[in-house]
Amino acid sequence: MRFDITEDAAGRWFWTLFDARARSVLCSPVRFTSQVQAYADAAVFKALVSGAEVKTDQAPKGSHGPAADKQLGLL
Repeated sequence: MRFDITEDAAGRWFWTLFDARARSVLCSPVRFTSQVQAYADAAVFKALVSGAEVKTDQAPKGSHGPAADKQLGLL
């Protein structure tokens, strides 16, 4: 995965996250006045996402124990 920092036609900067197959996954929700601001925002987003948990709306089939947190524990 990679982040690309791009300038739009209005001179505003944004980042786009691409997957391993070069498909766009997510674009920054705001435009920035400088390339440095867009880069810093991408770096913050990357750091925040790296600590994200993966949860489902139900426990895996055949699992035992409390299903309250519903975390698969794979990632």
